[in-house]
Amino acid sequence: MRQLIIAIALVSALLLPVREAAAERVYVWTDRYGVTHMSQEPPPPGAEAREVRLPGRNTGGVSERVQRIRCRDFRGALEQLDALDDVRPDNRQWLAARERAQRGIGEWCD
Repeated sequence: MRQLIIAIALVSALLLPVREAAAERVYVWTDRYGVTHMSQEPPPPGAEAREVRLPGRNTGGVSERVQRIRCRDFRGALEQLDALDDVRPDNRQWLAARERAQRGIGEWCD
């Protein structure tokens, strides 16, 4: 059980920066009064807007070295989770941690 707690903590720590790092979509438009608006919500109907994507950590905003390190970390976390021999395969915490690690691999690995 102790191994499971350690593995879940490791995977959770790896994931904290990922949520914040995801690219964001921002809409920019000018209303009929000439006021420029920026929002993550789409503009009102009829407004002519352009979409801007702010770079995130895994969208080209970091070096290849950082991307390789993140990929290695998530693969290592998944390997550690799979190596636990005292966890039932239907354990919800273990399954959630494993899923998070797999998502991280999908985001950071080619």
